[in-house]
Amino acid sequence: MKILILLNIVSSDSGGAEWSLLDVCRGLAEKGHELHCLYCKEGDLLPHYQQFCKTVVKASTYRIKGHTPSSSISFITSLLKALHTQFDLIYANYYSQTFFGGILARVKGIPLVCHLRSYPPQRRHFPAQIQMGLNSCTSLIAVSQAARSSYLKAGFNPHLIKVVYNGIDLERFVMRGDRDITRRALGIPADAFVVLYAGRITRPKNLEMLIAAFARLGLEPDQARLLITGATYSSSYSHVAGDMYQQELIDLCQTLGISDRVHWLGKRSDVPEIFRAADVSVLPSILPETFGRVIAESMACGTPAIGLRYGGIPEVLSGEFQHFQVETGDVTGLAQQLLALKDWQKQDPTLGQRCRTYVEQHFSKERMVEEVEQAMQEAIATGVKRFRSPSAAAVSFHPWYPDSLGI
Repeated sequence: MKILILLNIVSSDSGGAEWSLLDVCRGLAEKGHELHCLYCKEGDLLPHYQQFCKTVVKASTYRIKGHTPSSSISFITSLLKALHTQFDLIYANYYSQTFFGGILARVKGIPLVCHLRSYPPQRRHFPAQIQMGLNSCTSLIAVSQAARSSYLKAGFNPHLIKVVYNGIDLERFVMRGDRDITRRALGIPADAFVVLYAGRITRPKNLEMLIAAFARLGLEPDQARLLITGATYSSSYSHVAGDMYQQELIDLCQTLGISDRVHWLGKRSDVPEIFRAADVSVLPSILPETFGRVIAESMACGTPAIGLRYGGIPEVLSGEFQHFQVETGDVTGLAQQLLALKDWQKQDPTLGQRCRTYVEQHFSKERMVEEVEQAMQEAIATGVKRFRSPSAAAVSFHPWYPDSLGI
């Protein structure tokens, strides 16, 4: 297949969705497919795409913003950059790209496939451009049943939406005996109970719940440490807002008397090593997550993970691991879960390997790539879908579905 990939900001700061897209694209390239990349803003992941894509071209925008001539000109200019090459399929990573992708698909007479990595807009309809774009998709790929259900409730055809769970790079996230080395480098006692949060430090991630639960453990600095790693910004969250939120969290730690046992590590490139140095990781997000990639990453490293019973997280923490789910806002329940895992290496020494095996069986990168490839091949067999105007039908949303921002 010759595939045109639509990217927004090619940066790891945008979170797990960008890593998942990179894994999908690299996997497709390794299978022999020819990839062409169109992106809007540079980032640290751009060199990776330049390694395996035949062409990597910068565009201006995927939407017409307002009624100004300059916006329309930028949109048309972006279209023209993709018109000179013939493709078999267009692949969008966010629904915000589908208006552009839909027009291009119609002009070229090829199918458009969109990955649904976020929920529908909160308490409102899709903007007309995006609704038109989604209506033009031959196939939609949801990252969880929770994500798929949200689009079905928004009136989408169930036959068009296939679930493909995100996959983890099991060669990067591995079990390895470097725990003590990493702890020494971070200044952490070898025998301390270490709790980890890895992800963006933004308000929807709800870190105050984790900090409050950690404080309730009542453990001294030589007995327990909390590691917090991640950037305070993203494509939809400014440095200023993120830094203000982190300062609020630092002040909360001071108020709770635990500042001497909380490590603020910032954005790190050695996340697998930090997972392995921890005893347990926690994802307290109230966004909610459509999947919860860091849970699978942690478990792949042999470190059990706790997440809220919310969004797509229960689909990642299933089977024997469903008891690691905590109700939203249940600080006491989270503290109890942490205490229950305090000495798991002695009480349940095979837990780490069972976590790893579970991820290998359910969330491998290879399975994800194969299923995305299959969805693309089915879309090509189906053919281009007629470009339709937005539906006038009323759409209902659950109140917790967050807005998804995009270019």
